[in-house]
Amino acid sequence: MAKPVLLVHGAFTGAWAWDKVVAELEQRGIRVNTVDLPSRGPDGTLERDAQAVRDALKDFEEPAVLVGHSYGGAVITRASADNDGVAHLVYVCAALPQAGESVSDLLSRDPEPQGDLTAALEPREDGTATLKREAARETMFNDAPDEQVAPILDKMGPHALGTLGETATGLGWQQHPATYVITLQDKMFSVALQHEFASHVDTVVKVDAGHGPMFTKPAEIAEAIAAAAS
Repeated sequence: MAKPVLLVHGAFTGAWAWDKVVAELEQRGIRVNTVDLPSRGPDGTLERDAQAVRDALKDFEEPAVLVGHSYGGAVITRASADNDGVAHLVYVCAALPQAGESVSDLLSRDPEPQGDLTAALEPREDGTATLKREAARETMFNDAPDEQVAPILDKMGPHALGTLGETATGLGWQQHPATYVITLQDKMFSVALQHEFASHVDTVVKVDAGHGPMFTKPAEIAEAIAAAAS
């Protein structure tokens, strides 16, 4: 019997970002849930996001596979620390911080930086920011046709900026089996940086996609998750 799965979205999206992967996993008979993170609003923090994930894991009667995309990697790293409700971690082109590192730190030490995230942001007075439409197109969906990308961009929203500077406390990837999915056309986290992240985990999967593989390669992402859940 496959383990249940909890999917954690990244910045500027929401639980809806996993819809195609949810369908793929359900077709495989895997129980799957998603969570909307508090950081989609001005009161969000990394710890509040992690607590939302801890709470969502309690809906399962057994340890689950915890999956994070992009910023969601920092969330699952914290939420899974000292947590016996987690069976396996899956990082989908996701931040995998060391102790004391933030997502901003990870981007700043990328050996092959893909661009200036700060310049791509539209800050708002409430402490959140949105990602400029063209920047989102270039950094997340460079591998997808315009007709597929447009409705996704329409749904993208704000993210609490402070979370990107919050540092890692508790490294769940040191305590649980983990898989890293490297996306080979990624313009947010370079392939070189992802390889460094992947060097810390047990299993590595490569997908020929950009930074939004749940939209463009949902079957391949679901397959990697299903393998972790088996």
